[in-house]
Amino acid sequence: MRREVLLLTAALVLTSCRKERHPEPVIQVVRAGFAEEIHPGPEERYSVSLEPFDKVDLAFKSSGIVQGILQVRGADGRIRNAQAGDKVARNVELAQVRSIDYQHALEQAEAQRAQAEAQLTHAQAELAVARANFDTAKIDYTRANNLFQSASLVKPQYDQAKGRYDSDAASVAAAEAAVKVAQDGAASAEAAVKEAKLSLRDTTLNAPFSGWITARNVDRGSVVNGSTIGFTIVDTHLVKAAFTVPDFKVSGIRKGQKQAVLLEPLQRSAIGVVTSISPQADPQSRVFTVEVTLDNPHEDIRPGMIGSLILGQARDSRPRLVVPLAAVVRAPSDPNGFAVFRFTERGGKSYASAQTIEIGETFGDSIEVTRGLSAGQKIVSLGGAQLHDGQQVSVIP
Repeated sequence: MRREVLLLTAALVLTSCRKERHPEPVIQVVRAGFAEEIHPGPEERYSVSLEPFDKVDLAFKSSGIVQGILQVRGADGRIRNAQAGDKVARNVELAQVRSIDYQHALEQAEAQRAQAEAQLTHAQAELAVARANFDTAKIDYTRANNLFQSASLVKPQYDQAKGRYDSDAASVAAAEAAVKVAQDGAASAEAAVKEAKLSLRDTTLNAPFSGWITARNVDRGSVVNGSTIGFTIVDTHLVKAAFTVPDFKVSGIRKGQKQAVLLEPLQRSAIGVVTSISPQADPQSRVFTVEVTLDNPHEDIRPGMIGSLILGQARDSRPRLVVPLAAVVRAPSDPNGFAVFRFTERGGKSYASAQTIEIGETFGDSIEVTRGLSAGQKIVSLGGAQLHDGQQVSVIP
């Protein structure tokens, strides 16, 4: 009895311990920031990235050993392999895979085609003979049948004519089948020749357009296959200036409109045309990508240069309250609204409290807050996407 009481007491103690254990709350590490007031300039300037009009990675179609690379004369007057920075013309041969194996395959395919064509010719001749014999047998059988029906021909002679008719008809059917087989063989042989010619032609890697080599990944003796990128070339007779705008600005942009782009490295501007507007916003940044195409007749505008543009009319320069773009999250109570997390202090600990806001224009990596905050309020500037309302946080500067 005493032993049972002790066991029951131990069980109650363990149960009590389990009830008293609570999971430790998750403390999210965040970075702090402030809602601040700025005085934007009257010009709404956007940074642009300059990209080539076209860019292509050229892959080999035929496998083998590279036996030749395009030779050009370098700045020092020496002949060398084409490399990054060299300009090439359209259709110029950039590299060649050893072709002797493909030439042998073509010759073999052509020999098999000739054999198949000869077999087809022979089958067609056999069919012509079989049809001629059948035509004669058909005439004899028709005459014999008429005479037999009028009792002018004995049964054995009728049977002999009918036998020749049936035999020659079977010969025609067999000859037609042989011609069909020969035609299929000839068609297959012709397809093999075309494929062999294509493989032989694909031993050369040609430039699809006039442009600049930006990368060469092979050399003489390199072993390549259908997935090997041999060269990368870009077309810069036109360039594209790409930039992003928020949703309330994209409606004011139209394809075909003229747009000036300032080219800082060249210390000049160029007039282009809006040629592309992204049909949907980026899901993370909620901005749309716009492209302006610029003529580049002297090809002095190079991809990667720094550029900027002023979009539309000058805006007013009244003070704006802004927060970092990364601080804005979806409002917990409204999936279509926006919020930021403010800090509240309780018992010497920091907690995140969701604050619904309304947003306005973007200013670089900041966005205007038109309602919900005041200047100087401390907010979560980074890490808010992982928070829930009321969660304890650890703040880093």
